[in-house]
Order: sequence, then C-alpha cells, then structure tokens
Amino acid sequence: MSSTRKKSISQKNVERERTENRTLNRVYYVFLLGLAAECWLFLTYRIWAGSALSTGLKWFTALQVLMWLGLAALVLGAAGAYLKRQDRKVRRISVWAACVGAFFAVSGFIITFFPPGVNTGVAVMCTLVPIAAVLALVYLLYQHECFLCTAALAGSMFTVWVRGAAADSGTWKVPVLVGTVVGAVVLAAAAYLVRKAQAEEGKLLKIRVFSVECDYRILYAALGVGFVGVAAALVVPAVAYYLMWVLGIALFAELAYYTTKMM
Repeated sequence: MSSTRKKSISQKNVERERTENRTLNRVYYVFLLGLAAECWLFLTYRIWAGSALSTGLKWFTALQVLMWLGLAALVLGAAGAYLKRQDRKVRRISVWAACVGAFFAVSGFIITFFPPGVNTGVAVMCTLVPIAAVLALVYLLYQHECFLCTAALAGSMFTVWVRGAAADSGTWKVPVLVGTVVGAVVLAAAAYLVRKAQAEEGKLLKIRVFSVECDYRILYAALGVGFVGVAAALVVPAVAYYLMWVLGIALFAELAYYTTKMM
C-alpha cells in the first residue's frame, strides 16, 4: 500500500512537471512570435517610409492581400480548433494558424488604413504587439480570471488615453467617441458573462473558464473600475490623465494580488 501511494505521488509529480514544461514552451513560442511580428513591422516600416512611391504602392497591395489571407486563416483556424477540439494536435495547429492569421488580418487593416508613407498604422501596430504579447503571457502563466481583469483594465486605460488624446481632433473625435461607447458596452457584456459563469460554477457553455476558487468580487471590481473610467472619459475627456493613473494603480494592485495568490 505504501509503494502504491508513493507511485501515485510520483505520477502526480511527473504530470505536474509535464504541465509546467508545456506552459514554458508556450511562453517561449509567444516570445518568438512577438519578436517575429516586431521584425515584420520593422521591415514594413523601412519599405513604407524609405522607398519610392511605386514600391510603397506595391507593398500596400501586398499587405491588403495578406490581410485577406490572414482573415481566411483566422476563420479556418478558429473553426478547426472548435470542430477538432478533442484532437489536441489538430487543435494546437489550428489555434496557431488562427493567431498568425489574426496578426496579418489586423496589421494589414490598420497599416493600409493610412496611405503609403504615413507611418501611423505601423506605429500603432508596434504598440499593440507588445501589449498582446504581455496579455498572452498573463493568460498562460496566471489564472483565467487574472487575464480577464488585466485585459479589462489595460483595455480601459488604452480607451481612456485615446479618448483624451482625440478629444480636440476634428478627424478622429467622432470615431473615437463611438469606439469609447463600444468599449463601455464590451465591459458591461463581460460583467454579464461573468455573472452567468458564476451561476454555473465557473463554466460557460459547459466549458470551464474560471477556477473553482475564483473570487468573483475581484472580477466585478476590475470590470466596474474599468467601466466607470471609460464612462467618465466619455463624458469629461479632460480627466483622462487622472483616470489613467487610477486604472494603472488598479492594474498593479490586481496583478500583485494574483501573483501573491500563486505563491
């Protein structure tokens, strides 16, 4: 009986080590993908800014083609990951294909939104890629509830910053205003889904999204702070600077809480 118990403990240790190794491998892949994405954006910037107009127009067309190809890869990868979710190998390949497709679809749309020679789209992507990489690392290394809180607060900070920066812009004022409203609606919808998951003990559509020991008060607090910050920036853009400080402090406190909880 003692040997059986030791064997069981040994098997648990082996399984735990395998799980940790898989997580570390995913973190490594995310880091490499983020680095590759930044290199691609640097190449795009060099061609976009330093080449002749004819070369810039050719690159513009190539980015549009890659945008549509990326959108197709995103749709097919997401469908494959869902339909073959029981097959781990196919699901993994489909997820990575969807992620790569999402990058080319989003980057192609944002960069080509501006004419050749205007680097605003490239600058936006160079900012979004590190943010996405950090969020992916949070998703892999922390609980799912920590990822939701981090995404909500970071997204709220970004929305508040854009709202404050575009408050006096004649071109971007209305689109940013609409985007801010959409951001507030997304936060409210997230709170509704959290409530639904809480009623089903951390599951949505029979899929576990939050851990059993999840403290839903933290989730509601993060979503509430983010919603109030976005709503306040929507009404009074002048307070955006101070709201960013409040949201930044809340983000730091939330990450400190979940990091301490993991120890």
